[in-house]
Amino acid sequence: MNSQDEKFGFLQKKIMDIKIARFRAELHSECPLPNNIITTIKADEHGNIWFFTSCNGNHAAFIDQHFYAYLEYYQKGGDARLRVSGKASIVTDDTDANDPIMIPDAAKANGNLILIKLKIMQAEYMENRPVQATNISSRIKHFFTDFFVPSHRTYDFL
Repeated sequence: MNSQDEKFGFLQKKIMDIKIARFRAELHSECPLPNNIITTIKADEHGNIWFFTSCNGNHAAFIDQHFYAYLEYYQKGGDARLRVSGKASIVTDDTDANDPIMIPDAAKANGNLILIKLKIMQAEYMENRPVQATNISSRIKHFFTDFFVPSHRTYDFL
């Protein structure tokens, strides 16, 4: 297993552990997608994240098919945050998914959900480490441990 696969494996596990993220699209179209909370359907081994997002009415036809987007994963009470960015695309035909992803019939009828596939280009992982040191020697030891062991990692997949 190469380091790229290990990075994707680590991110895939974190994404599927948290599952809930805030979605933000960088669109310059007349009908932008709203920033909202999404639930991850799957994170595949190719570095793609699959999820549904809302789209008011039948505006999906007027939205750019490829755009840049961000997903910010955080779980209340959790020990980490994950910010993923990359090139997203609206999936009109789920044949490029290994496991078919079905759009619910109610969503198809109303046209209020669209399937998005985001290809990870960069990811930032940050751990929250609470300070529990009580005396001065423990605080110094904790400081140097945090100094040499990073709690923030950035992964580039360009």
